[in-house]
Amino acid sequence: MFFAGELMKRSTFGVALKIGLVFGVAVAMLAQGQTATSARTSSRPHAARAPVEVQIVPSRMEAGSTSIEVGSDRWNALGYDLKSLIAQVYDVDVRRVDLSGDVDTTARYDVTLSLPREESAEATQQRLRDALQKRFKLAITPESRSMDVYALTAPNGMGPALHRHGSTARGNSLYKQASLDLSDSSNDAQEISFAGRECSGVASGGISARAASISEFSRTLEPDLDRLLVNDTRMAGSFDFRVGTYRNQEELFQRLRDELGLVVVPTQRKVLVLTVRPS
Repeated sequence: MFFAGELMKRSTFGVALKIGLVFGVAVAMLAQGQTATSARTSSRPHAARAPVEVQIVPSRMEAGSTSIEVGSDRWNALGYDLKSLIAQVYDVDVRRVDLSGDVDTTARYDVTLSLPREESAEATQQRLRDALQKRFKLAITPESRSMDVYALTAPNGMGPALHRHGSTARGNSLYKQASLDLSDSSNDAQEISFAGRECSGVASGGISARAASISEFSRTLEPDLDRLLVNDTRMAGSFDFRVGTYRNQEELFQRLRDELGLVVVPTQRKVLVLTVRPS
Protein backbone atom coordinates (compact mmCIF):
# COMPACT_ATOMS: atom_id res chain seq x y z
CA MET A 1 0.00 0.00 0.00
CA PHE A 2 2.84 2.45 0.73
CA PHE A 3 4.32 2.06 -2.74
CA ALA A 4 0.89 2.47 -4.35
CA GLY A 5 0.29 5.84 -2.56
CA GLU A 6 3.65 7.26 -3.60
CA LEU A 7 3.34 6.13 -7.19
CA MET A 8 -0.08 7.78 -7.72
CA LYS A 9 1.41 11.26 -7.04
CA ARG A 10 4.02 10.97 -9.76
CA SER A 11 3.97 11.23 -13.52
CA THR A 12 3.15 8.30 -15.74
CA PHE A 13 6.81 8.04 -16.69
CA GLY A 14 7.85 8.13 -13.03
CA VAL A 15 5.29 5.48 -12.21
CA ALA A 16 6.54 3.25 -14.98
CA LEU A 17 10.15 3.85 -13.95
CA LYS A 18 9.39 3.11 -10.31
CA ILE A 19 7.46 -0.03 -11.16
CA GLY A 20 10.30 -1.12 -13.42
CA LEU A 21 12.87 -0.56 -10.69
CA VAL A 22 10.79 -2.36 -8.06
CA PHE A 23 10.11 -5.25 -10.44
CA GLY A 24 13.82 -5.44 -11.33
CA VAL A 25 14.87 -5.46 -7.69
CA ALA A 26 12.29 -8.11 -6.90
CA VAL A 27 13.45 -10.31 -9.78
CA ALA A 28 17.08 -9.88 -8.72
CA MET A 29 16.24 -10.76 -5.11
CA LEU A 30 14.24 -13.76 -6.26
CA ALA A 31 17.10 -14.92 -8.47
CA GLN A 32 19.57 -14.48 -5.62
CA GLY A 33 17.26 -16.44 -3.33
CA GLN A 34 16.96 -19.26 -5.87
CA THR A 35 20.73 -19.28 -6.36
CA ALA A 36 21.31 -19.41 -2.62
CA THR A 37 18.74 -22.17 -2.21
CA SER A 38 20.29 -24.09 -5.10
CA ALA A 39 23.75 -23.63 -3.60
CA ARG A 40 22.55 -24.82 -0.22
CA THR A 41 20.86 -27.80 -1.82
CA SER A 42 23.87 -28.74 -3.91
CA SER A 43 26.16 -28.34 -0.91
CA ARG A 44 24.23 -31.01 1.01
CA PRO A 45 25.94 -34.39 0.89
CA HIS A 46 24.03 -36.97 -1.14
CA ALA A 47 22.57 -39.76 0.98
CA ALA A 48 24.95 -42.61 0.26
CA ARG A 49 23.39 -45.99 -0.30
CA ALA A 50 24.55 -48.53 2.20
CA PRO A 51 26.70 -51.09 0.35
CA VAL A 52 25.42 -54.63 0.21
CA GLU A 53 27.83 -56.70 2.29
CA VAL A 54 28.30 -60.43 2.63
CA GLN A 55 28.87 -61.22 6.31
CA ILE A 56 31.29 -64.11 6.95
CA VAL A 57 31.90 -64.93 10.62
CA PRO A 58 32.97 -67.98 12.67
CA SER A 59 29.99 -70.29 13.02
CA ARG A 60 27.85 -70.50 16.15
CA MET A 61 26.17 -73.68 15.01
CA GLU A 62 26.69 -76.89 16.97
CA ALA A 63 29.30 -79.25 15.58
CA GLY A 64 27.86 -81.36 12.77
CA SER A 65 24.90 -79.02 12.22
CA THR A 66 24.35 -76.96 9.09
CA SER A 67 21.53 -74.83 7.75
CA ILE A 68 20.98 -73.07 4.45
CA GLU A 69 18.26 -70.66 3.31
CA VAL A 70 18.17 -69.28 -0.22
CA GLY A 71 15.75 -66.68 -1.59
CA SER A 72 15.61 -63.95 -4.23
CA ASP A 73 16.61 -61.33 -1.63
CA ARG A 74 18.73 -63.37 0.82
CA TRP A 75 21.30 -66.16 1.11
CA ASN A 76 22.19 -67.64 4.49
CA ALA A 77 24.44 -70.66 5.10
CA LEU A 78 25.30 -71.59 8.67
CA GLY A 79 27.85 -74.09 10.00
CA TYR A 80 29.69 -74.80 6.73
CA ASP A 81 33.42 -75.38 6.26
CA LEU A 82 35.16 -73.46 3.48
CA LYS A 83 35.19 -76.33 0.98
CA SER A 84 31.46 -76.92 1.43
CA LEU A 85 30.76 -73.19 1.16
CA ILE A 86 32.61 -73.00 -2.15
CA ALA A 87 30.63 -76.00 -3.41
CA GLN A 88 27.36 -74.32 -2.40
CA VAL A 89 28.23 -70.95 -3.91
CA TYR A 90 29.51 -72.43 -7.17
CA ASP A 91 26.66 -74.98 -7.22
CA VAL A 92 28.86 -78.07 -7.64
CA ASP A 93 29.40 -81.33 -5.81
CA VAL A 94 31.94 -80.89 -3.00
CA ARG A 95 34.13 -83.52 -4.68
CA ARG A 96 34.60 -81.12 -7.55
CA VAL A 97 36.41 -78.67 -5.24
CA ASP A 98 40.19 -79.16 -4.96
CA LEU A 99 41.20 -77.17 -1.89
CA SER A 100 44.89 -76.54 -1.30
CA GLY A 101 46.50 -77.96 1.82
CA ASP A 102 47.57 -74.41 2.70
CA VAL A 103 43.94 -73.47 3.35
CA ASP A 104 42.25 -74.25 6.67
CA THR A 105 39.62 -76.94 6.05
CA THR A 106 38.44 -77.41 9.64
CA ALA A 107 37.01 -73.99 10.53
CA ARG A 108 33.27 -73.51 10.07
CA TYR A 109 31.52 -70.31 9.10
CA ASP A 110 28.18 -68.55 8.98
CA VAL A 111 27.58 -66.61 5.77
CA THR A 112 24.67 -64.17 5.49
CA LEU A 113 23.59 -61.88 2.67
CA SER A 114 20.49 -59.65 2.81
CA LEU A 115 19.55 -57.63 -0.27
CA PRO A 116 17.46 -54.42 -0.36
CA ARG A 117 15.59 -55.81 -3.36
CA GLU A 118 15.24 -59.06 -5.27
CA GLU A 119 17.91 -60.02 -7.79
CA SER A 120 18.73 -62.96 -10.01
CA ALA A 121 20.37 -66.10 -8.66
CA GLU A 122 23.34 -65.47 -10.94
CA ALA A 123 23.91 -61.98 -9.50
CA THR A 124 23.67 -63.29 -5.94
CA GLN A 125 26.10 -66.11 -6.69
CA GLN A 126 28.60 -63.63 -8.10
CA ARG A 127 28.39 -61.49 -4.95
CA LEU A 128 29.08 -64.54 -2.82
CA ARG A 129 31.95 -65.76 -5.01
CA ASP A 130 33.63 -62.36 -4.89
CA ALA A 131 33.17 -62.19 -1.11
CA LEU A 132 34.68 -65.63 -0.50
CA GLN A 133 37.71 -64.94 -2.65
CA LYS A 134 38.28 -61.56 -1.01
CA ARG A 135 37.68 -62.71 2.57
CA PHE A 136 39.97 -65.75 2.37
CA LYS A 137 42.36 -64.36 -0.28
CA LEU A 138 41.73 -67.21 -2.70
CA ALA A 139 42.16 -67.82 -6.39
CA ILE A 140 39.39 -70.15 -7.63
CA THR A 141 39.79 -71.42 -11.19
CA PRO A 142 38.08 -74.16 -13.22
CA GLU A 143 40.15 -77.07 -14.48
CA SER A 144 39.31 -80.16 -16.52
CA ARG A 145 40.44 -83.47 -14.96
CA SER A 146 39.98 -87.13 -15.80
CA MET A 147 38.03 -88.96 -13.06
CA ASP A 148 36.09 -92.16 -12.43
CA VAL A 149 32.41 -91.29 -12.82
CA TYR A 150 28.99 -92.75 -13.52
CA ALA A 151 27.37 -91.91 -16.85
CA LEU A 152 23.58 -91.63 -16.85
CA THR A 153 22.22 -92.95 -20.17
CA ALA A 154 18.86 -93.75 -21.76
CA PRO A 155 19.66 -96.44 -24.35
CA ASN A 156 16.02 -97.41 -24.97
CA GLY A 157 14.27 -94.10 -24.37
CA MET A 158 11.85 -93.26 -21.57
CA GLY A 159 10.72 -95.91 -19.10
CA PRO A 160 7.08 -96.52 -18.08
CA ALA A 161 7.13 -94.06 -15.14
CA LEU A 162 8.88 -91.22 -16.97
CA HIS A 163 6.54 -88.70 -18.61
CA ARG A 164 7.15 -85.36 -20.23
CA HIS A 165 5.72 -82.56 -18.14
CA GLY A 166 2.31 -81.54 -19.44
CA SER A 167 1.82 -84.85 -21.26
CA THR A 168 -1.73 -86.24 -21.41
CA ALA A 169 -0.47 -89.73 -20.52
CA ARG A 170 -1.95 -90.62 -17.14
CA GLY A 171 -2.21 -94.40 -17.13
CA ASN A 172 0.73 -95.36 -14.93
CA SER A 173 0.03 -95.63 -11.19
CA LEU A 174 3.49 -94.31 -10.29
CA TYR A 175 2.84 -91.25 -12.45
CA LYS A 176 -0.52 -90.69 -10.72
CA GLN A 177 1.16 -90.91 -7.35
CA ALA A 178 3.76 -88.33 -8.40
CA SER A 179 0.98 -86.01 -9.53
CA LEU A 180 -0.77 -86.38 -6.17
CA ASP A 181 2.42 -85.80 -4.21
CA LEU A 182 3.07 -82.47 -5.94
CA SER A 183 -0.51 -81.39 -6.69
CA ASP A 184 -0.25 -78.31 -4.48
CA SER A 185 2.17 -76.66 -6.91
CA SER A 186 0.64 -73.54 -8.45
CA ASN A 187 3.15 -73.16 -11.27
CA ASP A 188 5.60 -75.09 -13.40
CA ALA A 189 8.56 -74.60 -11.09
CA GLN A 190 10.96 -77.54 -11.03
CA GLU A 191 10.53 -79.74 -7.95
CA ILE A 192 12.40 -82.85 -6.87
CA SER A 193 11.66 -84.36 -3.46
CA PHE A 194 12.96 -87.39 -1.58
CA ALA A 195 10.75 -89.23 0.92
CA GLY A 196 12.50 -90.14 4.16
CA ARG A 197 15.92 -89.51 2.71
CA GLU A 198 18.73 -90.58 5.03
CA CYS A 199 21.61 -88.22 5.75
CA SER A 200 24.18 -90.98 5.37
CA GLY A 201 24.14 -93.82 2.88
CA VAL A 202 21.91 -94.19 -0.16
CA ALA A 203 18.35 -94.87 0.95
CA SER A 204 14.99 -93.19 0.49
CA GLY A 205 11.28 -93.84 0.61
CA GLY A 206 11.10 -92.75 -3.02
CA ILE A 207 11.66 -89.79 -5.30
CA SER A 208 8.94 -87.56 -6.74
CA ALA A 209 9.64 -85.03 -9.47
CA ARG A 210 7.55 -82.44 -11.26
CA ALA A 211 8.70 -80.38 -14.24
CA ALA A 212 12.25 -81.62 -13.58
CA SER A 213 15.02 -81.77 -16.14
CA ILE A 214 17.14 -84.93 -16.30
CA SER A 215 20.22 -82.75 -15.91
CA GLU A 216 18.99 -81.33 -12.59
CA PHE A 217 17.84 -84.77 -11.46
CA SER A 218 21.34 -86.18 -12.02
CA ARG A 219 22.84 -83.25 -10.08
CA THR A 220 20.43 -83.99 -7.21
CA LEU A 221 21.42 -87.68 -7.16
CA GLU A 222 25.17 -87.06 -7.45
CA PRO A 223 25.98 -86.21 -3.78
CA ASP A 224 24.62 -89.59 -2.58
CA LEU A 225 26.69 -91.70 -4.97
CA ASP A 226 30.24 -93.00 -4.58
CA ARG A 227 31.23 -91.32 -7.87
CA LEU A 228 30.32 -88.16 -9.69
CA LEU A 229 27.39 -88.51 -12.10
CA VAL A 230 27.49 -87.26 -15.70
CA ASN A 231 24.28 -86.83 -17.68
CA ASP A 232 24.67 -88.56 -21.05
CA THR A 233 20.96 -89.04 -21.80
CA ARG A 234 20.66 -86.08 -24.20
CA MET A 235 17.05 -85.82 -23.05
CA ALA A 236 15.91 -82.20 -23.16
CA GLY A 237 12.80 -80.72 -21.61
CA SER A 238 11.09 -81.33 -18.28
CA PHE A 239 9.54 -84.50 -16.86
CA ASP A 240 7.20 -85.82 -14.18
CA PHE A 241 7.97 -89.13 -12.48
CA ARG A 242 8.17 -91.11 -9.28
CA VAL A 243 10.79 -93.66 -8.22
CA GLY A 244 9.87 -96.25 -5.57
CA THR A 245 11.64 -97.03 -2.30
CA TYR A 246 15.29 -98.09 -2.40
CA ARG A 247 17.65 -99.14 0.41
CA ASN A 248 21.05 -98.83 -1.25
CA GLN A 249 22.80 -97.66 -4.40
CA GLU A 250 22.23 -100.93 -6.28
CA GLU A 251 18.48 -100.78 -5.66
CA LEU A 252 18.42 -97.14 -6.75
CA PHE A 253 20.14 -97.97 -10.03
CA GLN A 254 17.69 -100.82 -10.60
CA ARG A 255 14.73 -98.52 -9.95
CA LEU A 256 16.09 -95.96 -12.39
CA ARG A 257 16.49 -98.64 -15.07
CA ASP A 258 13.12 -100.39 -14.60
CA GLU A 259 10.92 -97.35 -13.95
CA LEU A 260 12.55 -94.46 -15.79
CA GLY A 261 14.63 -96.21 -18.44
CA LEU A 262 17.77 -94.50 -17.10
CA VAL A 263 20.86 -96.70 -17.01
CA VAL A 264 23.92 -95.88 -14.85
CA VAL A 265 27.25 -96.98 -16.37
CA PRO A 266 30.66 -96.72 -14.61
CA THR A 267 33.26 -95.05 -16.82
CA GLN A 268 35.99 -92.41 -16.86
CA ARG A 269 35.47 -88.87 -18.09
CA LYS A 270 36.99 -85.42 -17.96
CA VAL A 271 35.01 -83.33 -15.53
CA LEU A 272 35.18 -79.73 -14.37
CA VAL A 273 36.97 -79.23 -11.05
CA LEU A 274 37.50 -76.00 -9.12
CA THR A 275 41.08 -75.54 -7.97
CA VAL A 276 41.28 -73.35 -4.84
CA ARG A 277 44.65 -71.83 -3.98
CA PRO A 278 45.88 -68.90 -1.86
CA SER A 279 46.07 -65.85 -4.09
